[in-house]
Amino acid sequence: MTNAKLKSKNAFNLFFNRYFNIFLAVLLVLILILSYFIFIKPKFNQTLQAIRANIAQQETLYAEQEKKLASLKAVATLYDKITAADLNKFNAILPNDYVKEKLFGELEEIITQNGFILGSVSLTKTAPAEILSASESKSLGEIRAGLKIGAIDYAGLKALLKTLENNLRLFDVTTVSFSPAGQTAELNLTTYYYQPAQ
Repeated sequence: MTNAKLKSKNAFNLFFNRYFNIFLAVLLVLILILSYFIFIKPKFNQTLQAIRANIAQQETLYAEQEKKLASLKAVATLYDKITAADLNKFNAILPNDYVKEKLFGELEEIITQNGFILGSVSLTKTAPAEILSASESKSLGEIRAGLKIGAIDYAGLKALLKTLENNLRLFDVTTVSFSPAGQTAELNLTTYYYQPAQ
């Protein structure tokens, strides 16, 4: 090996030994920077996006809950404005409970007021399963009534149906059978009542 080559090799070794710590520090910094861009930054961005999506979802949920709350407050305000007279009217349309005697009295009054004779009344409270299939509501009870009426003509039958239609209580006439010769009629109707949750 020549002297010049030996000198340059020694010079390189001396230079490398002198600046080894700096080379090592620069190399470590480069490895850290590359690791950050390859591994840490994508994970950080992914986490940041997940956090932003979660915040947006929570804000949407909060806005929906605020709308529901405003809606409930409006309903509460309207409910507070209901007068006792209006509540009584509602109870007349859809009574709170099934009282057989009261319903019988109401039907008898409607028939006799029009000058007809009430032959018989049959009242049947439907079973909960039947109520569910008919009205799809657990809070709505149903009563089926069968009426036999005497001393009634066609004009009287029409007037009676009109009276039932205009009655404050809700009646659905399901079938009508009329005999002009015997001046009799048979009506099947349905009325409803509110069933409080048990």
